[in-house]
Formats: sequence, C-alpha cells, structure tokens
Amino acid sequence: MTYCLIGGGVCLIFLLSNFRTIKINQYAVIGKEGTTHIERSLSIDYGGGNCEWTPPRDAAQNEVLLATLFVAFPGSGQRTAFMQLEGLTELRASDDQRINPESKGKKFAFMKTNYPLHDGTWWFDDAFDDQMNQAILLVRNPRWSLPAYHDLLYEIEFSTSWTRSYELQYQTYTKRPPLEDWIKWRDLRFDIEIQKWGWFLDFWMEGGLLRDIYTNELTTPDHFGRLIDSVMYGKSELLAEQQFLGDVSGYTDGKCSKNITSCQPMAIASYERIIDPETGPSEVDNFVSVIEGKPGINIIAPEARECVWRELIENEKGNAHTIPDRDQEGPAEEMFGFELDQMYAIQEEITRLRDKYSSVEWADQPIAQSLVNYLNSYLAENDYEIVGML
Repeated sequence: MTYCLIGGGVCLIFLLSNFRTIKINQYAVIGKEGTTHIERSLSIDYGGGNCEWTPPRDAAQNEVLLATLFVAFPGSGQRTAFMQLEGLTELRASDDQRINPESKGKKFAFMKTNYPLHDGTWWFDDAFDDQMNQAILLVRNPRWSLPAYHDLLYEIEFSTSWTRSYELQYQTYTKRPPLEDWIKWRDLRFDIEIQKWGWFLDFWMEGGLLRDIYTNELTTPDHFGRLIDSVMYGKSELLAEQQFLGDVSGYTDGKCSKNITSCQPMAIASYERIIDPETGPSEVDNFVSVIEGKPGINIIAPEARECVWRELIENEKGNAHTIPDRDQEGPAEEMFGFELDQMYAIQEEITRLRDKYSSVEWADQPIAQSLVNYLNSYLAENDYEIVGML
C-alpha cells in the first residue's frame, strides 16, 4: 500500500507490567480512498524484552551496505518476512519492480523478487548493478501459496503493466476473490503453476542453473529466455524446442555473477514457521544469522527480538497489510482448495524436490536439509487433507 505520513510525535505513554514507561510513536496514514487510520511502530530496545517499533527508513546511501535479496514464489509471504527484518533493523525493503517511484536510484538493505518467474524481474538500477550481496530463500506449501498468488493477481486485476500495478497496489492483501474466479484460474493454470513452483526452487537452490520448466532438464540461455519472457510461448512449442536441444551443458544465469555475489541462498525459512508462535522467533533467526554484524546493518538486541516478532505477527502492527488482512473481504482462505488429482500432483512435485535435495549430493548442505524438512512437513499436511477428500 502507498502511505503518506502527515504527522508525527509522541502521543501516547503507557505502563508495562514491570512499570517501565515507554513511548509509542503514532502517526496518521492516508489510504487510497482518503481514509485515515493510525499506524503504530515498534523496534527500539527498552531492555527486559520490551521494545518499540519505528517505521523503517532508507539505508545510508553513501556508506557500505550489505544488500540481501529475498526470493520466493508469489504468495509465499515475502512481505511478512521482510517486515520482520525491517522491524529488527529499521531499514526499509523494496522490490525488484520499484513500485514505489521514490525507490528508484536508491540502494536498499533488502530487496524482494520473484525472478525468474514472469512476475519477477531483475530491474536493479545500473548504478547499483552489484548491490545484491546475498540471497535468502523463503518457501511455503504450494497448497497455500498458489491460492495466495491468485489472490494477488485478483487484487491488482491481473495487471500486466507497471503503471496499473502501481495504481492498484493499495488493494493488495485486502481481499479474496469469489470462489468461482479461483476455480476457473486454478483449472486453467494449475499444471504449469505447480511445475513453475518446483522450477523456481530448483533455480535458486542450484545457484541459477538453467533448467526447462516442463522436463526439469538442463537448458540453454536462449531457451531459458523464452521460458521467462513475458510473452508466454505454448507448452508444445517449448517442449519441442527443448527436445531438439539434446544434451546440454550446464549454464548458469549471467545475473548470478554480475548482479549478485551468488544466487545460492545463504539462508532459508518457511512462511509457516515464521507465523507459528512456537517457531516464529527462531525461524526469523535464520535470516538474522546471515546479516548480523554486516556492513550497514544494525540489529536490535537479542532479548528484544521476540518482542518485535510478537508485535508484528500477533499484534499485527507494522505499516503494511499482510496475508491475514485478506480475511476482511471474501471467502475464508480454507475454501480455496484443489481437486483430488491436483492434490496428488502437488504431492508429486514436492516429493520430486524432497528426494532430490535429500540425496547424497546435497547431504552436506544445511540449507538443503532445512528445505527437505519443510517439504516433508508439507507432504504430511497435504496427506492429511487428501485423506479427508477420499
């Protein structure tokens, strides 16, 4: 959502249970339709596990800065994840589409992207082509990320232009579509979307290694360019082209050496565990471990980090809508389901990835082992739902 700060200052003082007085910053926000509401913020450490969140700010532009790229399939909760890091560091995040015009020409501590999907890009300003130092991978069960992806498309009215997406960004994370709209899109797009979900994870886990979406075989830069082109080629055309290529040597996306130190993620986390009260703070620590002590990054003291998590997740503070805010309008999230054969296809793709990253080749890579644990939990969750469908 686009926000306009119109006032500021300390306007509320209250006492905690230990009778320590803290101040809460309060400011007014103007929404797209002119409605005014109050945003509170929280990220100052008061000791004893107490904290105050302040709105994120831009990173210093003239100082050395470790820049981290957040990568995730659409609908996987990127906003929830990067808001945690904004809260812990007070540094603003941006996205590869530069939806906020004020972000152009600036460098950020955190950027998010869906690349190499059609929804993502690699639109980093020429002046900061080398600004991304590392990647963090966020995953979510495709049983839930695919419907959430459709929610987002519905909210921006399936926009294909930057201008239109910018105009409609105020609607994101505010509603869900009618079920009939979901069913039409699901049945039309399911086969390719579940393949893209797995293809996306392979791209980042393998450090930008180029593969075909439909066969998972190695492919050439030319063919890969067609796969990610905004003009969507037909499946039969792409399959025929891939078959014609024969044996292909491994190619890596050139952006993985030009625009970022490496496309292999330095950390991984799951949306499900970030929002779970039992695992949330420790899951966020997966991110913190790779940014703490790095140039330009100052993180709130360890004893206050759970407080930041609690304020953002449980108390729903922060300065942007997230996935739970869609409960305001439309059917409940649980109603956006799949047919039985589609659930089996989801399980098949998750199993393919689980088996691949649990192989001997990946046995000594902690991030691969974490991914396998997440995938196993998705298989178990989905199996439970499948049993109820039989």
